[in-house]
Amino acid sequence: MAPVTTVRVFGKPITHAHHGSRHQRALAALKNMHADGKSDQATQLTNELKKTTPATVSTTIGKVYNATGDEVKYVTVKNWSGSVVGTYPVSIMNGQWAVFQHVGTKGKDRQGSVAAVVYGIEDLADMMIAWNNPWKTATGGNNNAYCEMNGPGYFGDSYDWDAAYQKLLKSEIETTTTMSGYGTKVSIEAGGNAPIYTAIFYVET
Repeated sequence: MAPVTTVRVFGKPITHAHHGSRHQRALAALKNMHADGKSDQATQLTNELKKTTPATVSTTIGKVYNATGDEVKYVTVKNWSGSVVGTYPVSIMNGQWAVFQHVGTKGKDRQGSVAAVVYGIEDLADMMIAWNNPWKTATGGNNNAYCEMNGPGYFGDSYDWDAAYQKLLKSEIETTTTMSGYGTKVSIEAGGNAPIYTAIFYVET
């Protein structure tokens, strides 16, 4: 059994010292998503976590890439069911992959892994990424991926998380949204109790 993983971030940041404007840094990050083995490292870890997940619990294995040209920072989380193992990455620099693991509840009345996490680009936008990985019984159950973007602080105390949950349940396995030249794309493997969930933050080209 692999040790419990907390925060894992891979890749050398692509910073303004090397790549001109924010837009140029973002494009460099998009172009170099798989450079220097960082994507392979993130994929290897997600695959290891997938293999070591017991079949008796729903676990979502998240993989996040930042190609916004700037640092993205953790803002808040909403758990409908389950909780993250350890913590979410606090900071993901431009050009970096981050990995997290979110585990559903256990026991006879177990529930799936259903949650949302928000990251923000300072003074520009907050990006909410959400997943629904319900506990699969003999009748099955579909996974969903949803994302939303808005201004800084939008996903605070007054945000309607119930409405977001309904949108999540109606989503497909892939969702994309854009705002003010930025984009967020999320996807989740369609089935299984330990799907890999991928989120990409980027600048529109």
